[in-house]
Amino acid sequence: MGKFAALIVLGLSATAAAADEITSVYSDLDLKTCEALELFPDEGEGGVWQCKGIEGFDVLYLEGDLRGYVAFGPEARSQCTSAQTFGAFNSPGPKIEWRMENGKPIATILRWFTDNGSGEANAKQNWLVVTKLNGKDACRTALIDTKYPNANSVARGMADENSRGFNCEKDVPKVVSQRVIKAEEIMSGAPCPGGPYREE
Repeated sequence: MGKFAALIVLGLSATAAAADEITSVYSDLDLKTCEALELFPDEGEGGVWQCKGIEGFDVLYLEGDLRGYVAFGPEARSQCTSAQTFGAFNSPGPKIEWRMENGKPIATILRWFTDNGSGEANAKQNWLVVTKLNGKDACRTALIDTKYPNANSVARGMADENSRGFNCEKDVPKVVSQRVIKAEEIMSGAPCPGGPYREE
């Protein structure tokens, strides 16, 4: 192969690599700036809120019995993730990280604060929740304890690697923690057979 042809091949390879690069963009999650769609006075401060996310992907936040649920985009109510939460009382963090490939979101990373109310050690936890995005096929794929070394980098790696192959109807989210713990011990709604998961 001539030098000129080799340079062309290298250039094309670099262009393809750049096109496939996965990057992050961020949006805020603040209920004070969200539109209240429904309120559930019988469930404390429960309700349903529509929040601004990124272009084409608003964020639906649902809360009841001091537990939150979150889903993304125009098919949010039909997503598995709209029925997934922690068993402990919980609330989401103020910022969503969107993992983007070729201009489209493939996953989100959102910090959650949990408290099982026991007052014991580990009663309060912080988790980074990775959610794959693919239309209605959206669900939690991983839970990373924020005390785990390099938790943010681990979450990004799992978001990028598991966003395609994870099966919401069969697979259980992976837990990354220095403690030995299974997803079903700390969350509900996984796996998600059947669907749709919430009716409009």
